[in-house]
Amino acid sequence: MKQNIGRIFAVKISISFVAQFWGMAGFVVFFAAWLAHNGLSEFQIALILGVSQFVKSLFAPFAALFADGFKYKKTPILYMNFLGIISASALYFVDEYVAIFIVTIFYSISSSAIIPILDGLSMKGAEKLKFDYGHTRLWGSVSFMVAAIVCGILIDRWNLDLLLPWLLFGAVIALLAGLFLPVLPSSKMTKPRKVGTKSKRFDMDGALTLVKQPIFMAILVAISIILASHSVYYGFSTIHWQKIGYSSDLIGILWAVGIVAEVLLFAYSSKFSLLLGPRRMIILGAAAAVIRWTITAFDPPLYLLFIAQLLHAFTFAATYLGALHLITRSVPEPLISTAMAINASLNAGIFMALAMFFGGLLYSEYSNWAYLFAAILAVVGLVFALGLKFIWDGQALVFEEIEEK
Repeated sequence: MKQNIGRIFAVKISISFVAQFWGMAGFVVFFAAWLAHNGLSEFQIALILGVSQFVKSLFAPFAALFADGFKYKKTPILYMNFLGIISASALYFVDEYVAIFIVTIFYSISSSAIIPILDGLSMKGAEKLKFDYGHTRLWGSVSFMVAAIVCGILIDRWNLDLLLPWLLFGAVIALLAGLFLPVLPSSKMTKPRKVGTKSKRFDMDGALTLVKQPIFMAILVAISIILASHSVYYGFSTIHWQKIGYSSDLIGILWAVGIVAEVLLFAYSSKFSLLLGPRRMIILGAAAAVIRWTITAFDPPLYLLFIAQLLHAFTFAATYLGALHLITRSVPEPLISTAMAINASLNAGIFMALAMFFGGLLYSEYSNWAYLFAAILAVVGLVFALGLKFIWDGQALVFEEIEEK
């Protein structure tokens, strides 16, 4: 019986991941190119992408704190999906830089906490109902991969204006999938705590409990630097590959190759994490990032670029999984969404925003050599990851409770 419940739970989560990543693929792969298509300069693109990432970093923790106060996690997800529909629709009616800037920020806000909440729901569901989290998350990656290819083919056939209906369609199916999200089973084994035991919409004490743990924050900083090294790739790879003559469908395939590698790692995530452990996964991700961005900086032949794209399995997926496993082991269940959002706020927000902005400035001046900036970030992340050995023994972290005043 429990196995059947777990299977149904995993299927519903997987469907939601598929829907969320379908629209996200178009935004991540082709939105910067759409901005350039509409006459924006590389500096303006860097500013839009950087500021929207920064706003996400500010909004995500509060959105997750809000989500932690809901019994059913699909409720806040539906709210944010509805905002996504509104902002994707608004892109049809704006053509000035400032207006595009504002709408992009709202579109970014709409997705800022959805994936962290889904991750938290899936990780805790996997723990209670005994299914593999990686097998649910990989369907999001499969969706991203297929969507990147299909969107690229359609853009080649028509033009980049096709991106707007793509984003709107993605927002609508994400909302529909969210209606069927499962409910996390209650746990009788969960012990009451002072922090976050009541269903508060803004459990600020709980958030402070997390950020005041120095080892927890040190690990998140290491992860954030490694993931922020992807900034030039996320922001300007499509624009650069178009400049050197690659078609949109080939660009979609290049992105898809990285996602295929990511999917394979997610498919064997349980064995992989047991083999290495979270800390070694993060170290592996950092080392792979140094190699990947160094290769990409030299505009390598296409076959070598495909090989570099395969390293996405380690630069992103291994680092990401290492972070999730650590958070799930160390954070109390009532604050799991908040912890996921703090992690996302740092690695996909503050650090990524700064790296995206400065990476964009470097790209506008030095083109593909901006990837050397990404490689340097990866080196710094590797140093931090290696340093974790001296401050963390791999065991569950102890979170001191905040005394009530």
